[in-house]
Amino acid sequence: MPQDRRASRRTHLGGVGRRGPRCALLFRASGHGHGRAGRCAMSAVLRALKKLLPAWGLCMILWTVTPSAYADGLDFSEVFERHSAKMVLVDPATNSIIDVNPAAARFYGYPRAAMRGMGISRINAFTPEQIAEEIALAEREGRNHFVFRHRLASGEPRTVEVRTHPFGLDGRRVLLAIVHDVTPGGVEDGDLWHYQGQLEKLVDAQVKEAQAARRAWTGVLVAALVLQTIVIVLLARNIRRRRALEREREALLRALAARNTELTRLGEVMAHHFQEPARRLVSFAQRLQARSALATDEDARASLGFIDSQARRLSELVRDAQNYLALEQSVANRDAHASSDEALRRAIAGAGEAVGDVPIDIAPGLPEVAFPAERLTQLFGILLENALRYRHPERPLHIRVDARRVDGRVEFGFADNGSGIAPEYREQVFGLFTRLVPNSVPGTGMGLALARRLVQLAEGDIRVEDGIDGGTRIVFDLPARTHE
Repeated sequence: MPQDRRASRRTHLGGVGRRGPRCALLFRASGHGHGRAGRCAMSAVLRALKKLLPAWGLCMILWTVTPSAYADGLDFSEVFERHSAKMVLVDPATNSIIDVNPAAARFYGYPRAAMRGMGISRINAFTPEQIAEEIALAEREGRNHFVFRHRLASGEPRTVEVRTHPFGLDGRRVLLAIVHDVTPGGVEDGDLWHYQGQLEKLVDAQVKEAQAARRAWTGVLVAALVLQTIVIVLLARNIRRRRALEREREALLRALAARNTELTRLGEVMAHHFQEPARRLVSFAQRLQARSALATDEDARASLGFIDSQARRLSELVRDAQNYLALEQSVANRDAHASSDEALRRAIAGAGEAVGDVPIDIAPGLPEVAFPAERLTQLFGILLENALRYRHPERPLHIRVDARRVDGRVEFGFADNGSGIAPEYREQVFGLFTRLVPNSVPGTGMGLALARRLVQLAEGDIRVEDGIDGGTRIVFDLPARTHE
């Protein structure tokens, strides 16, 4: 080789130029650079190659360049285009490929045009975390190259050694990467195999981590499926139970309707078949008492008087039982309303002469209630009748009626100074046909039972408290009327 050519080669190998690259490398099939501009570009690239490759590797690249290329100024586009070393030009700002030489295109199996603009992640099989770990490992070991696993167009993985170095090109910084295939069986460089073990350990660790995560997620999914199955079973049981309860409810409603029908029929029977014999007994007893032949027979007259009183009591019992059954059939009318003052005054008027001159203190302005007026009059009438019937024998009767609003309801108090009710009997007196006095005292024992049923129809409560001077105070509540 001529001496001047060797000197030229040494000059380009050294890559020392102060002016730096001022023109672009031509990595295309046409537009080869020559002259001073081409030498400037070549000098910049050779400086990068000198840092990327060992001295023998750079010499092998330069020795493959044709002598004519050196004679013309050693245009690097010929080196890039013709050399077997796999070269990739990368834009670090976008992590995309600017260009690849034919050797790199053949290695990756993509058309060269397809690789221009391709993202690095398309060929690098490592995750960003794995790439960061490899970079940190190279720094700890003092390496200036990296070992990655790249993916070819066919999907085949390859273990590669990548050496990169930045340099300026057309006013921007780019990376020139030399890719060396170190896949087992594909190379003869034994000094790189120790990196393979470390790489495999890294990959195995990532695989184990992924498998552990997969097992954890599988456990979570299994637990979720089991929980979902349990919820579905519970819901199914709840649905079956609700359906059974609905069927039971419908059966109870049918039974209640049948019972109400029977009660209605019983009330009709009592109204006619029970009342009729009682009326006849009273009528015939009065006829017998009118006979002059029995005027002197005291025993006969006493017997006729007993028959008359018992017949009248039977008639009252039938009447009260019929009224109670009629209440069972009544339906609360939520639109009904009544004036408490008017209902109480009608009840007093209905008692007639029995009230006489009994003082009745009525609190002013009794609130209106959402309750049928005739039912309220009936309720006041029952309480007034009880007060008049069970007055104290040693003092004149005194009655007091008051009311107050409590949470949307009206609480009434009906008090007297009568004989009173002992605390142990205050619940018992609301039972059917319950009497705390001898049978000689008039009454059927149905009054307070009717009162409780009337209050219950309005979803209220009724109770007995101490009244005036040891008498009785009946407390009950009804819904207050709301003015909309």
